[in-house]
Amino acid sequence: MRIVLLGYVLLVISSSTLASADKNNESSKKVIASFIKQQTKAHINIGRSVSTILSRYPEKVDIVIPVALELYPDKYEQIVRGAINAEPALACDVVVAAIDSQLVDSHEVVRIAVESDPAYASEIVETAASHDIEGIENIVRVAISTSDFHQEDIVESTISRFPEKFAEILSGAIEALPEQITTFVTTALGIVPEQSEGVVTTAVSQNKHIGNRAIVDAAVANGMNQATAIDAALAGGAQPSEFANIDSEDN
Repeated sequence: MRIVLLGYVLLVISSSTLASADKNNESSKKVIASFIKQQTKAHINIGRSVSTILSRYPEKVDIVIPVALELYPDKYEQIVRGAINAEPALACDVVVAAIDSQLVDSHEVVRIAVESDPAYASEIVETAASHDIEGIENIVRVAISTSDFHQEDIVESTISRFPEKFAEILSGAIEALPEQITTFVTTALGIVPEQSEGVVTTAVSQNKHIGNRAIVDAAVANGMNQATAIDAALAGGAQPSEFANIDSEDN
C-alpha cells in the first residue's frame, strides 16, 4: 500500500510539470521516463505504471507508450495491456503508438490488444493495417486466431477498408480458421465481386482443409459463373479431376 501511495504522490507532483510541458514533448518524455523509473525501483509493475499515467493523462498515449517501450522493450506485453486497461477506448491509439515505435511487431501488438479488448477487434485490425500495410496478412491471421468472436466481421471490415489487399486478408483469415474457408469466401465475394476469380484462386491456393469443389460451389452460390469459378480454382492449384462430374451432377 505504501509503495502504491508513493507512486500516486509522485504522479500528482508530476502533474504540474506535465501540464507545463504540453508544448514540449521532450520535457514530457523526461518527466514520464523519470516517473516510470521511480515506480520500477519501487517494484511496481510497468503495466500498472503506464495504466496509472494514462488514467490521468490519456492524451499522452503517443508519448507514454514509446517512452515505456524504450525503457523496457522486453515488457511490451505489460505496457500495451496496462495502457488499454487504463481506458479501453484508447485501444487504437495504443496500437498506433506501439507500432510506430518500431519496437514491437505489429501482429504482436494486435494480439495483445485484441486479447485485452476483443470488442474493438475490427477497429484494432484496421488501425494496425493502416500503419503496417505490408503486415496485413499476419495482422488478420493473429487477430482472427486470438478473437473468439467477430472473425467474419474482421474479414468484412478489413477488406472493405483495404480492397486492394483482399488476397492477403483472405489468406490470413484462412490460415487462422481453415474450417471457415467457405464463409470467408462468401464474405469476400460480397465485398469485392469484381475480384471473384482472385478470391477463388486465393482460397484454393490456401486450402488444406476441405475439397476445392466446396469453394467453387460457394462462389457459384454467390453469383459467379461456374466455368469461370472452376478455371479460377484450377489456377489456384485444384486438380481437374475434382470437377470431372460437375456438369452431369448439375444437370
